[in-house]
Amino acid sequence: MNAYSREFQAPTEICNIEVEQSLLGTLFLANDALLHIKDYLLPEHFFEPMHRDVYEVISDMVRSGKVANPITVKTFLPETYKNLRIEGQPATVAAYLARIATAANPSSLITDAGLIRDMAKRRRLVSIAEEMLSSARNIEVDCDPNDLAEKAIVDLSDAMAGDDAIYGAVSFADALDDALEITNSAFSGRKTSGISYGFSPLEKLIGPLSPGQLIILGGATKQGKSALAGQLAMGAAEKGSPVWFYSGEMSPAELAMRESSRETKVSVSRQKRGKVVEADFERLVQFRTDHIHLPIFIQPKRLTVDAIVERAKLFVRKKGPGLIVIDHIGLVERGRGQKAMSEWEFGQEVTMNLKQLAREIECPVIGCAQLKKNTFAERGPLNEKFLDQIVARRPRYTDLIGAMERDADHVIIPFRPSVFLKEHEPPQHSDLHLKWESMVSDQERKAKIVLALSRESHWPRESDCGWDGATTTFYETGSENEPELVPAVDNPLGFF
Repeated sequence: MNAYSREFQAPTEICNIEVEQSLLGTLFLANDALLHIKDYLLPEHFFEPMHRDVYEVISDMVRSGKVANPITVKTFLPETYKNLRIEGQPATVAAYLARIATAANPSSLITDAGLIRDMAKRRRLVSIAEEMLSSARNIEVDCDPNDLAEKAIVDLSDAMAGDDAIYGAVSFADALDDALEITNSAFSGRKTSGISYGFSPLEKLIGPLSPGQLIILGGATKQGKSALAGQLAMGAAEKGSPVWFYSGEMSPAELAMRESSRETKVSVSRQKRGKVVEADFERLVQFRTDHIHLPIFIQPKRLTVDAIVERAKLFVRKKGPGLIVIDHIGLVERGRGQKAMSEWEFGQEVTMNLKQLAREIECPVIGCAQLKKNTFAERGPLNEKFLDQIVARRPRYTDLIGAMERDADHVIIPFRPSVFLKEHEPPQHSDLHLKWESMVSDQERKAKIVLALSRESHWPRESDCGWDGATTTFYETGSENEPELVPAVDNPLGFF
């Protein structure tokens, strides 16, 4: 059997389609066999493009704990491939995968993997040689032959460098080179290391979001963790980074309303109820015009963590590296084998997978998480000292459910004392009530961003910022972006 049409002149001296088919057939027969070759054999080592895709899909499915066979793999492949044939006759993808399964030869798995890898290297050497010959024959007038020779030497060195890798490991020398290049790019102003998001109070604590990081964004109810996640996503998209946003709670339209309210100052409540004047509507339309091309993609359907991982990988393949946001971890659908897990066990399972995802796709991942329900359970007599303690408190990473922090590079917790002050209103007409009113008024537009845990920065630390409740926006106090204090209006038409 052959994957090529008779018109296609395959360089048979440096490829062996039957060996590639045999190896893939073995993986169909025994998925566990991938463990012996996954770090040694890469998709780009295959000659046939379809075989590269099949090998990559099998690898992703096995990594996710799923069964990879011709039927399941077909789901993730294109419907057709050019010149796909079996024994000279046109074949469908399903038929070709079924035929591959019959070519399995488990006893030759390691040998087949070595042959495929060696032939890929030989093809690379031939390509370098042909390029050098062509350049030498068609040399430009101002080109130095020594430059051609040096380029060929560099290319040959790169082609052979794969022998230095030990089952996917990266040498310390290469790691040092990469680290210096990142630092040099940031120092020279060409490119910062990571994704910027335009929110200074957080950037002062952790800087940009770096590839491979898992950032846990924790928070109690009504503390603004979802609002902050949306604000970071919006900021990253405005600076050119594609964003995949898993929203287990809010619809895409509700998210769009919240983000537009920050700039237009038309609250979500007013947008939903139609309590707008013509000028408000014009600002909303203008916001749409200005932001319609932002690369934010919202996933509103609840998914299992395996499905989230698969779709995030597909998103990165289609749109390039960017930011992944999960809002929130408690609203991830439970899959088979996870139904009986306790809340803290499932949370740890999700964060473990999100951290692995971040490293595999080399993108930062933000995961929102609820704090324990009794985190802010107040005890003691209601007095002035009690109220002062509410304002002075600082949430901790141990307030997260379970041990989610073990996989996190940063744990960020927004905190607004006014929410908890309002839950403990003293009796009216008392001296303490006057004190309480003053404290609520003082804290109404104040918030803290707490760095509760970090692998890279000193912690715990916090950064003060402002909070605009009408538009659910955190902002840097004293900046030009600080919103004006606009009183709520039940009847906007009353202005006229």
